Amino acid sequence: MNKIHLVQKIISQKSDVDTVAIIPGSNFTYLTGGNFHLMERPTVILITNNNCCFVLPSLEKNSFEELNIDAKVFYWHDKDGYQDAFQKAFGYLGDIQSIGVEGQNIRFIELDAFQKVIPNLNIINYHKELSSLRISKKEEEINSLQKAIELSEQALSDTIKFVEVGKTELEIKNFLIKSLYDHGTHKIAFDPIVLASTHSALPHGHPTNYKIQYNDALLFDFGGCVNGYNADITRTFFVGSVNDTQRKIYNTVLEANKIGIEKCIKGNTLDLVDDSVLSYLEQSEFKEFIEHKTGHGLGLDIHEEPYVVRGNMQKLIPGMVVTIEPGLYDKKNCGVRIEDDVLITESKAQPLTKFTKELTII
Repeated sequence: MNKIHLVQKIISQKSDVDTVAIIPGSNFTYLTGGNFHLMERPTVILITNNNCCFVLPSLEKNSFEELNIDAKVFYWHDKDGYQDAFQKAFGYLGDIQSIGVEGQNIRFIELDAFQKVIPNLNIINYHKELSSLRISKKEEEINSLQKAIELSEQALSDTIKFVEVGKTELEIKNFLIKSLYDHGTHKIAFDPIVLASTHSALPHGHPTNYKIQYNDALLFDFGGCVNGYNADITRTFFVGSVNDTQRKIYNTVLEANKIGIEKCIKGNTLDLVDDSVLSYLEQSEFKEFIEHKTGHGLGLDIHEEPYVVRGNMQKLIPGMVVTIEPGLYDKKNCGVRIEDDVLITESKAQPLTKFTKELTII
């Protein structure tokens, strides 16, 4: 069943836009059940408080009809172009003066098409309003997240057995990807990060042909995807041995991770969670190695609302799923990040990730 009525409810309650535009992506999938590609061919849902219509390339007709959505569709063909379809769509919806858009996703191609129909159209960033639709997960969404996490952890377990001195970051990454598919994930959530030695101190570094050596830190940041829902897990290991500095850094990050999870309870703000984690790290001897906030929401997108960051006074509510992923990055030694996916419940934080976080030498 499509959920377009949820957007119509927001429009009716807020009364600050005449229509909302959704392009292919997580919101489009959530609202329609359809997974259309974002490409050079504009594909848009236009929603008012009591009506909606679609502008679709004609080659998507069969895919759209399978969704059984009762809505007016304006198809356009490559040979004709899309502008006439937008003209008809806005005409169908009536007097449109303002439009809410997905601020982090909308492209010039769609905005240009809108403004060629309505030159003085008032364009409003509706990211927050639309994100509110997906911020509290339903049971079936949580089940998909949990399955993606379980399969991802099984793949990690296989992969660390594959690790040995002399193998490269890329070899290990490719083994991990294969293992994710072997265990049944539908796709990878994102290109896995597998970084060793000082490379592990690059928060979003890229695997290379560096060969693993004895005493290296080895960081994995990865996840599989089930039914569109993504796991996002980070664990850091040590190859063969661990020195005193590495151990201190690791234990500091682990304690920060535990503090963050403890603070993930209903009613606490995202600001409080992040501040609790960062304050602990800032009071340690490794303050200079802090690089980022504590975490982010997780679901159909890898990074989505809500963001676990100082200044975000939004309160945690049941159904939210956030990552808690403190890290320290000493570029002369190693980087350590420990990331869990945490469900907010009525009573306490419920980590969905189960893979051991105790310091592990492989």
